Amino acid sequence: MNKKTTKIMDKWLNLLSKKLSGLKTSDRKDIIENYRDLWNEELSLNKSANEILLGLRPIDEIAKELYEEFEVIKKSKSDVTKIKIVNSKSEATSSWIKSINNGFIKIFGFTYSVMAILLSFIFFISFVAIIILIPVALVLAFINYEFLVVLPLAIGVMGIGIILAIFFYFLSSSSYLTVKTIFNKWFGKSKEFKDKKKILSRLMLIMIIIGGSMAGIGAVTSTVGNHSIYGSVLSGNYLNHSEVENFQLNETITKAFDGKESEFSAKSIVYVDFDWGLTPWTIFEAKQDKDLSNNQIAIQKHFNFKESLGNEFKITEKPEASYWEKNENSSYDTGRLYLKFHISAPWNAKFLSITPIKYEIAYNFKINDTPVENIIVRF
Repeated sequence: MNKKTTKIMDKWLNLLSKKLSGLKTSDRKDIIENYRDLWNEELSLNKSANEILLGLRPIDEIAKELYEEFEVIKKSKSDVTKIKIVNSKSEATSSWIKSINNGFIKIFGFTYSVMAILLSFIFFISFVAIIILIPVALVLAFINYEFLVVLPLAIGVMGIGIILAIFFYFLSSSSYLTVKTIFNKWFGKSKEFKDKKKILSRLMLIMIIIGGSMAGIGAVTSTVGNHSIYGSVLSGNYLNHSEVENFQLNETITKAFDGKESEFSAKSIVYVDFDWGLTPWTIFEAKQDKDLSNNQIAIQKHFNFKESLGNEFKITEKPEASYWEKNENSSYDTGRLYLKFHISAPWNAKFLSITPIKYEIAYNFKINDTPVENIIVRF
């Protein structure tokens, strides 16, 4: 008897034994031995394994008859099992194809495992970053803003942080388990692991509900009402404002022209440039105010920062950088006057600007006895 025949016989007997699991062990053992003897007898007559299988009834039919004979009702329904009968040529072909498929599966499994490991690492780093950065951002927010002003936003951010942290943790965990499953097919099938997974899933669901509620409450209370941190921005009624700062620019303009004021005409343009560098989120509103003195700019800051912090935003002239540039190539623009300003901000406002600071700018220019209409304010 060759190994191939022995393997087929043992497989058939094992399947029959499983089908007879409802019988007593002694009865099942006797039946299996009887069928083993039958196989050996048939093999002694030089019959092939395929011929023997063709002469036997289906295993399900044999099992049913034996259960009826022993008057046993089987409690669980087993799956129908079939033994495929092949000849030597088809078996060799099948084995060759199977080896190729296994090779592709191994390559794909290895590639996917490497990608899953990288994704797991990236998602885990994102999870850790959220856990670390959100508390830091909240601390800076409470430094820059009044406690009651930023509290609703902090609640919303913490809620969003919880959801994002769970999301990246889930992605990281899924990638990790994928790798484990590829290298160990039995990983994650123990009852203990499933129980832990159920507990963790329920805990995450509860945290997502809590995080979503916090995010919703934070979003509403941060945007509704003129006294909320973003509601005040949307309505234009900022919570704090500075005193009006006035800049008289006659001397700066005189130095910029350097005796060439006569080149300025009604078609000339004045650019008021604010170099705000690393200052935070900034918006501005500029308008002409003829109640101001000639060549005067008035600036008022509106902000939601703490009042003491907002007053640390400093605006200074840069007369050395201001200059006049004559344009001889255009009849619509005879020249341009550039007036330069610099805005500096405190360090903590640079790192966390969650609301804008608004500059309300009023100006009035008259150069070479010519009222200036073409004025452009740039940040």
